[in-house]
Amino acid sequence: MKIILKILIKSLLYTSPIWILFIYLEVGLSKIENTYSYKMRNFENKGRDCVVLVLGNSEILKGVNPEYMHLPAYNMAHVSQNYVLDEQILKKLILQMPRLKYVLLGVSYISFGDDLQSGEEAWRLAFYRKHYRLDFDSPFDIKDVSNVFRYTPYESLKLFSQNFNSNLVNGLQPTGWMKTDDCESKDTTAEFSIAQASRHTQALKEENISKNIMALRNILSMLKKKGVRPILVRTPVMQNYYTHLNALWMNKNDSLLAVINSEFSLDILDFSKCNESTDPSLKNGFNDVNHLNLEGSRHLAKLICDEISGQ
Repeated sequence: MKIILKILIKSLLYTSPIWILFIYLEVGLSKIENTYSYKMRNFENKGRDCVVLVLGNSEILKGVNPEYMHLPAYNMAHVSQNYVLDEQILKKLILQMPRLKYVLLGVSYISFGDDLQSGEEAWRLAFYRKHYRLDFDSPFDIKDVSNVFRYTPYESLKLFSQNFNSNLVNGLQPTGWMKTDDCESKDTTAEFSIAQASRHTQALKEENISKNIMALRNILSMLKKKGVRPILVRTPVMQNYYTHLNALWMNKNDSLLAVINSEFSLDILDFSKCNESTDPSLKNGFNDVNHLNLEGSRHLAKLICDEISGQ
């Protein structure tokens, strides 16, 4: 027993620099603001009293700017956020929003066929668990309890080398909207549009449809019970991106949306065919082929508000 104890003590002594560094990284990383902690903190400060809640993926995150809505709004969309996550977020927040009247739900090319949990960006789930306190039906993951593994050891050391002073919320506004101007590289070229459309199409899987449809139905049922009006929004995308999307998946998306619409009689605002050619106001409105910039988000807010007011 004494021999084992000595070996253990020596092992701890020899590896102590590693453990000290690990603990230092954990503490340092816990003090960094990221987009998830920033969004949730600002929701607590500004979102609770909002009349409009915005949910969806990056097209909505960068496209729907609450500053130009005619009603108090908060944008809880995020990169690669699908209906399964939207449902969890709504379930958590709806009880905290007594003035809520409208929920804007993004509908994009990838809404029904993509799945964050099984895709390349599954690492994001750990941030939802940590900062949104969401619960997923999945096995234990070390990323759920460790900042180092949540950011990855490589990124953790990179942030350490920067003295934990990196800006991880660059562009994110207190309203939850992501401003892309001056903080992201602008790429509207034909080459990028082909690559982006291909990447999105490759991520689509038939087996993901049922879980997204179920989540969307649950969202709509939840809103109906609360007397909250859902509004589905398709954001404008550039023509060179739209024309390279897979026709079979586009038809499938339209069919699925039609079935849901027949069940819930939805308000669907489809601006996906609005582009730099059909709408002069969008000539300088894109940051890249499927994301709007400040000017584009201002124009989209006007289009949404006009439609809501008209209805």
